[in-house]
Amino acid sequence: MSDMITDTANRYRESLFDSGASIDWLRPGWRALRLYARKAKEAIEAGDRLAKADMLSRADQLLTVMTGILNTDDGSPLGQSLARIYSALRLALLDANIENSLEPLDDFDRALRVLDSEFLRTSQLLVS
Repeated sequence: MSDMITDTANRYRESLFDSGASIDWLRPGWRALRLYARKAKEAIEAGDRLAKADMLSRADQLLTVMTGILNTDDGSPLGQSLARIYSALRLALLDANIENSLEPLDDFDRALRVLDSEFLRTSQLLVS
């Protein structure tokens, strides 16, 4: 049964990318998440609860999609690590929403910036 689920998940991921998913799709997602966080911060500063809720909801939905297409099988340490990171990012969004606070969004942005820069550094090492 587990092989059937894994095969279905792999076919789903491949259909999203017209082939096997590569790690190149991560960076645009991370950048979109950072944009949503910046807009949520602006909304908090402006006292616009509706815009804050919209941006946090968009970020949460994108994290859901990005988590859903991860390969988290035992042989995929990157997917497992990203799933844990995405869970922590989701908690930061929740804290920002409940507390109406900028600090969790600063942490959110910082974590995504580190992911993006480490990804770029690692990619360059792989190409060299």
